[in-house]
Parts: sequence; structure tokens; C-alpha cells
Amino acid sequence: MALQICGKQSPIPYYIKEIETNVYSLEEINYFIFNHINFVYREFFSEKLFDYIDNALGQREMASQLRQMAAEDASVQDFVKYILSESYYYSGHELSSIAGAVLNIDNLSEAERRKIEADTYYKNGKSESALRLYFEILNNMDTEEMPETFYAKIAYSIGVIYAKSFMSKNANMYFTKAYELYPDPTYAKACVYMSLVNNDEEELLNTIIKFNFSNETLETIRKRVGALRREIENSDETKEFVQKLENADTNTKIIDEWKEEYYERTR
Repeated sequence: MALQICGKQSPIPYYIKEIETNVYSLEEINYFIFNHINFVYREFFSEKLFDYIDNALGQREMASQLRQMAAEDASVQDFVKYILSESYYYSGHELSSIAGAVLNIDNLSEAERRKIEADTYYKNGKSESALRLYFEILNNMDTEEMPETFYAKIAYSIGVIYAKSFMSKNANMYFTKAYELYPDPTYAKACVYMSLVNNDEEELLNTIIKFNFSNETLETIRKRVGALRREIENSDETKEFVQKLENADTNTKIIDEWKEEYYERTR
């Protein structure tokens, strides 16, 4: 939660071309930087911005410091850290959530920047916006030199979003794509989970053949999915079940999320 409002709201707008939006306060500038790190490059921290902070918002000391940083050729990381920390709009906990991205922001590729913003959208419940950016990343695979593990995670994230929307076939298509990009067993098992949850025997058979699962592994997955179904029938035990899943194999987390979404929609 934010600590406080950043101060004056100006009647004069400042246009942020990256998101085609007018802002009127330091709070809104902070919001842009925090939530759209994908668009925050060195040119954003311009003399025009400093003048606006100085004259329209009355933050003379901050503007002076920003100008000094620009004169000393400060990095994007330095600008971001300074504005976010000195505005006191975001709490320490919130700032720590993007610390990793900020720490390496000057070296991030376009794909990594888009992933950060997509992840932020997803965490904030904006799945459609997250999907749009995830798809953009995959569509540009041939033009950006990123490791296969990176793109596999993107495909898996798409699969998770589809799984939470009960779109089993779409989910499995992207879980499969993730596995093809990088053969992590997590991706293969996710396909089995979704096939079982949706009682799709044909898809389950195809998945078993494709990934060559052992009988022991399949039985373990079946038991977990069976427990899920029984839990859905008895909502009084939901919290206890979630706690158990948190200590289980990380592959069950997709079922955890699916179950929580189910209860949210049926309350």
C-alpha cells in the first residue's frame, strides 16, 4: 500500500507519449514508472520532465537533483530508484517487488522488459493485457536472441492463464509449446493435470504417449486431481487444502490457482 500522496496536482498535464496519457501529479509519474517499467528508458528522464516537476508540481529540490544526475550521466536505474524512493508513494515492500528489474534495467532486452510488464499485469489481475504482451514476446522470437528457457517460461505463463479460464485445450497447447522449447517435466505434467481435470481422455492419452509418462507418475497425478475434485465438493475445507498444496510439488500450483478461481466465480 502507498505511504502517502506525492503532493501537488497540477492543472497543467504532462503527456507521457509511451502510454499516450496525460498525468497531473508526481503520484501519477510514479505509477507510470512502477507499472510500465517496459517503457522507461533514459530519454524519459528529460529536461522537459524536470521542468514539469519543478514548475508545475513545485518539487524544486527533486528537479534540481534530477538535473544534477543528468549532468553526471546517471543510469536509468539511478533515476528510477531516486524518484520512487524520494516520492514516498510506494512502500518498501512494494519497491522490493521490482528491485530485481530496476537493478538490471539498463541491460534489459526488449523481451525482458515486456515480460516484466506482462508479469505485473498478471499479478494485478489483468490477464488480457498480460496475454497480449506474452504473445508479442513469442511472436518476436526470431528477432530477439534470448535463451530457450526464457521463451518456454512465456509459453507456460500463457498456458497458466488459459488454465485459470478453464480453456483446457488452449492451456495444453502452450504447455506443450513450453516443453518443446525447453523439456522441463513441469510443463509436461501440467498437460496431464489439465486433461484429468477436464475428463478429456483423448487428450490425456495423447499427452501420455507424447511425454512417455510412467504409470507411477500418472497415478500420483491422478490422486492429486482426485483430491482436488473432492475438495471442490466441500468448500468448507478449501483453505486447508490450499495450505497443503503450498507444501506440495510446485507442479500442483496450477491446480491451486484453478481451484481458487473456481470458488471466486461460484460464490
